Amino acid sequence: MKSKQAAKYFHGKEGYNCAQSVLKTFQQERNISEITIYQASALGGGRAEGGICGAIYSALMVSGDNQAAEKLLHKFHQKTGSIYCTDIRESREGCRELVKLATSLAEEQVKDNQ
Repeated sequence: MKSKQAAKYFHGKEGYNCAQSVLKTFQQERNISEITIYQASALGGGRAEGGICGAIYSALMVSGDNQAAEKLLHKFHQKTGSIYCTDIRESREGCRELVKLATSLAEEQVKDNQ
């Protein structure tokens, strides 16, 4: 399961943030470059577009088309109560669990799109 791998990447030996962890997990199958993963360092900590969670932002990048991304965002919101980092980062789950959730939802979407 990819969510466990993403959790290992999060603040692991490479020091990946939430956004980078999700992208790194899908690097092979989605052909994501190391440069893209490096650049995603600017997306963690509420700095993704509109202040959304970096983990779900990256999951949207790998999910497929716009319709798939919309479903993914909706599912994440249902499970967390928000898509915004400032609203959920202090939740009882913590960022590592949000990385796992975003990765798990993206994995479902990728499988559904194949």
